[in-house]
Amino acid sequence: MTNSATVPGKTAPNSVAQALLKCATAAHNGSIGRRIIRSSARFTRRFWAEHGDPLVTCRIAGQDIVMPLSHDLPVILSAAPHYSQNLARLTAMSAAARPDLTIVDIGANIGDTAVLMRAAATAPILCVEGDDLFLALLRRNVERLRDVEIEEAYVATADDTDRARTVVRQAGTAALVPPTSGPKPARPFRSLPAILGSHARFLSPGLVKIDTDGADPRIIVANRELLARARPVVFFEFAPLWAAGTGDENPYQAATALAEAGYQGALVYANTGELLLVTRVTEPHVWKDLGRYTLAHGNGSYYDVATFHADDADLFEQAGAAERAFFDGMAAASR
Repeated sequence: MTNSATVPGKTAPNSVAQALLKCATAAHNGSIGRRIIRSSARFTRRFWAEHGDPLVTCRIAGQDIVMPLSHDLPVILSAAPHYSQNLARLTAMSAAARPDLTIVDIGANIGDTAVLMRAAATAPILCVEGDDLFLALLRRNVERLRDVEIEEAYVATADDTDRARTVVRQAGTAALVPPTSGPKPARPFRSLPAILGSHARFLSPGLVKIDTDGADPRIIVANRELLARARPVVFFEFAPLWAAGTGDENPYQAATALAEAGYQGALVYANTGELLLVTRVTEPHVWKDLGRYTLAHGNGSYYDVATFHADDADLFEQAGAAERAFFDGMAAASR
């Protein structure tokens, strides 16, 4: 019999760890004493995460989701309140434009983005995740959501069939990198068309979210024909340093592949969720300039990018205007 204390899908959150997390994510302003308490709590959190890593909860879109104490999502949200909210708004806009919308969440992690997107729209969601630790929590966190399916696999790219991979986990993320002495992927690599073929109602998704900590460009390149056919809004991470860590030395090929698939409009966000610019997929200097900035500012720097097919020109214009208005309003309110 499996000990439930070792199974993330069954273990109860730890109340002491929860209290520690609350201190670690306290507001950045306040007295010197409170800042000292917060710093001490963050140090203790890192130590405990490396020596047991109990479960805690974090509130996302009105739902408490379960995660390891080591997961950085609560810390990120405490410092960056706009984090991932762009995806929620774009999901709502996509659902309004496409009544038959279906969503594919590649790199679903613990289900936080599925919960976020479900709060924004009632569209069916296919969560694709290959990491065993995250899968146990993903199942737990989405079990109460309607119209959510799970595919237990990694999305294959053109070179995954002949290249060994190692799983590297850090602070709630999992990347597949060239082989080292670390753990090997426990789940299979499957092509995206094969995955969608196993989930018939997702054969032509209207929104594809990709978050794989480095493999996003290669997934886009490998699936340009599918994207040209289905024409979904594609929301992905543009992270040249992370891509290099997975063996991809040319993440800019994603923009080329998207252009070849008929994509035109792009919204580019800071990794904290704020809109940076509204641009065109076919502007190569934009991607080079963005990449240059990340390369100069270290491994934590990346962008969220939402791209729109030429057939979705109206949705792109609507989304760009709405996002500009949203952040203009935020700026005006802060003055």
